[in-house]
Amino acid sequence: MSITRRKFLKGTAAGLGCLGMSSVAGLRYVSKAHAEELAAQKVKYVASSCAICTNKCVFRGQVVNGVIKRLEPQPEFAKGRGMMCARGNAGAWTPYDPNRVKYPMIRTGKRGEGKWKKATWDEAYAYIAEKTNKVVEEEGGHRSCIGFVSSEGTYHEHYWHQFREVFGSPNTLRHPGLCLSSNIRGNMSVFGTYPTADVKNSPYIILAGADRAEAIFTPDTMDMFSDRSKKIICLDPRFTKTAAKATEWYPIKPGSDMAFALALLHVIIGENLYDKDFVRDHCEGFDQLARHVKQYTPQWAAAETDVPAEAIQKIAREFAKTPGAVFYPGRRSGWHGQDVHARRAIAMVNAVCGSFDREGGLIPNISIPLKSYFYEPAWYDLTRPRLEADDVTFLNPRDGSWIPWRERAIKGDPYPIRGLFIYKQNVVDSVPDRNMTMELFDKMDIIVSIDTFMSSTAWLADVVLPESNYLERFDAPYGLSGIEPFVVIRQPLIKPLYDTRPGFDLIKGLAAHFEDEDGISLDEYFEGDVEQHARDFMSDYPGGLEMLKEKGFFTDGRKAEIGAYRSGKSTINTSTQKVELYSADFESRGLDPLPVYRGCGVIPKDRFRFVVGRHAIHTHSMTAAFPDLNWHMPENSVWINTASAKELGIKPGDMVLLTNRTGGEARIKAQVTEAIRPDCLYFAHGYGSMSKDQPLVFGKGATQSQILESHYESISGNAMMHETIVEIRKV
Repeated sequence: MSITRRKFLKGTAAGLGCLGMSSVAGLRYVSKAHAEELAAQKVKYVASSCAICTNKCVFRGQVVNGVIKRLEPQPEFAKGRGMMCARGNAGAWTPYDPNRVKYPMIRTGKRGEGKWKKATWDEAYAYIAEKTNKVVEEEGGHRSCIGFVSSEGTYHEHYWHQFREVFGSPNTLRHPGLCLSSNIRGNMSVFGTYPTADVKNSPYIILAGADRAEAIFTPDTMDMFSDRSKKIICLDPRFTKTAAKATEWYPIKPGSDMAFALALLHVIIGENLYDKDFVRDHCEGFDQLARHVKQYTPQWAAAETDVPAEAIQKIAREFAKTPGAVFYPGRRSGWHGQDVHARRAIAMVNAVCGSFDREGGLIPNISIPLKSYFYEPAWYDLTRPRLEADDVTFLNPRDGSWIPWRERAIKGDPYPIRGLFIYKQNVVDSVPDRNMTMELFDKMDIIVSIDTFMSSTAWLADVVLPESNYLERFDAPYGLSGIEPFVVIRQPLIKPLYDTRPGFDLIKGLAAHFEDEDGISLDEYFEGDVEQHARDFMSDYPGGLEMLKEKGFFTDGRKAEIGAYRSGKSTINTSTQKVELYSADFESRGLDPLPVYRGCGVIPKDRFRFVVGRHAIHTHSMTAAFPDLNWHMPENSVWINTASAKELGIKPGDMVLLTNRTGGEARIKAQVTEAIRPDCLYFAHGYGSMSKDQPLVFGKGATQSQILESHYESISGNAMMHETIVEIRKV
């Protein structure tokens, strides 16, 4: 297709210089005639940031005659690498979704029947307060009987935690316990931080299950695959888009990543390929590690992982001899019951090769400090510890651990949970074992869901409170840490289309209907408004808020100083102030001080291990219902290896039934493929919604929560996503 620069500018309205303008006066890079044309159409551009995944990429939104037409990348935002993915672009449609939640609703029928009545905000708040206060009174005044759930998809989440704290409940659950808690804990135990892989400058990268090509985690995705000179080793039971782009792919046995890492250490240390200066000056416990890994030979690891011993030896030697090589720590974790130790072993491969605080390796993150958001805490005499306090060694008090918490809540051990306040998390579809979640819901006197869409969770709630869409509201500045940190902001492209409220206003209004033990209304603990908070947060940076509003991001130019830890300018945040290969802290808690591989179990011949992972089209359950994305993949299907399908008489498109060991079932169509190990099954997340107000995914395909069993890793509390064993048969 031939296209001139003029056609391009006219067709896409690209290159529109200044942001946040209410008119097009002064726009650069467009002709005078085109500027006049745009002005006649009442075109404006607003800088803001995306809410479709965790990247929070900055964009400039084009609004024509009050209607959002497109979202364009902000070319000056370095983290976005001058791009915006299809998922982010699809977000322009979300305010106009006819099925979005438009006003407060109170359930009138049975849960899941879809019978609602439209309510005013005060009616909805009063209903919630009446039900909740009754429960608290029946529990002797203990507010711990209410659980608070949230997801990080909005910059208003800290207000939610403020409400939970002044309300007086210790029971809070967040998304990291379903995602990366074990990854964080494993790296923290070695490096004292969760560092970022400098893939832009790394010539050699090992990826263990991190599907960067499909996660579209900017800038990693762009940096990793734009330079074809990089050598990428991909370990994954599926032939993913990342595997297709990699230099080498090994369909590793799920749960054996630690065995692979330990064998790398065996070769690197045994052949004296490690970075002797870095180990001598900056590592603690190397001698113990060297003795420990002698048992983990490549030949042993080959039997555990299905990666040939010769390949393990070759990779170990190449990695150790390539300056700036990095074993990518990944983001999503939760593979299996040894996951913290697997992440520790991966961290140790990086450490002994000196790939810490080094260009191309693992770089400790920095941030642009913002003024703290302070509020006066409420005081309660009646307090209890959170439910699963004794079940997890390193329990994050804000994140919690979903699996043991839910089990205790169902049993009422050590006390009952009788209400759930859920902010933006689709619990029903995201937490493993949907049957147990439904059992939990059945025990609740009150379930409140705050969301923008009628997810499966909102569909089963008693009250649904609609938060304004991210393109309709102002969100206070949010800090993005990293090698190159930024502060980002959200600004409304349009006014709210319906009777919705931004998070702070919604939460403060809810707080006004509750009191603390001294009779003080909880809204007294909320001061100012989001605009005032934004000014406060940025008060150390003159002109910073103005830059945020104009460009959608703020930076003062700072970058992580590579080598600061090696030189002693910065201190490693461990008890020894060194990289801890041997963990005395773990040992003092009765845990293995070094990673000990205990196998990943034997799968019976007629069973399969169910694995999860990214796929290119959707981020999570929300995006599967986006029309601009759904048409690419209207329904999910279960991947089954060609040989396994033939043995079971399953053909492409056949309806099959998956059954796990606890009675969970999923009916789904089969996708027969060579792109998965013969002993594994997989299907994409985001389908099989229970909500009729998500018509594109209601009853179509299956959701992973139907088939995933309840397992968790007791060091970090992470849910284990690769411990589920299933059988499959043609229906």
